[in-house]
Amino acid sequence: MSTKITLAGGVAALVMLAAGTASAQSAPLNYDQHLTCSAMFFAFSKIQSDPDDVSALEAATGVMLNRAQALPAANGLSEDQVIEAAVGQAVEIMAQMDAQSSMSAKQNVVYNWGPGLDRCLTAVLEEE
Repeated sequence: MSTKITLAGGVAALVMLAAGTASAQSAPLNYDQHLTCSAMFFAFSKIQSDPDDVSALEAATGVMLNRAQALPAANGLSEDQVIEAAVGQAVEIMAQMDAQSSMSAKQNVVYNWGPGLDRCLTAVLEEE
């Protein structure tokens, strides 16, 4: 529960930064979306200056990786394989961010990646 409270506090400001509002989608994220969200949180943490935001995003990265590992699609995969898949996506996201000239453009890469940052933020704060 304390992890959820920490995430909620640290991520609240990031929700406000995300383009659009949190969607009301009720379908749970699938394995690939969990990996993508994890990669998005990791990449986004690399362009944050507030240590609390960085910590919250790093915690969210771990939550999403743990949830991905627990899904049936991860059966037969080692923890390292799940992490490697997320790292591959994070590298791709960061390459796209690096190609942008402004901080706003870098943030937009993450906001609009995969299921979208708002959906990932909503999902990480939900109990699963």
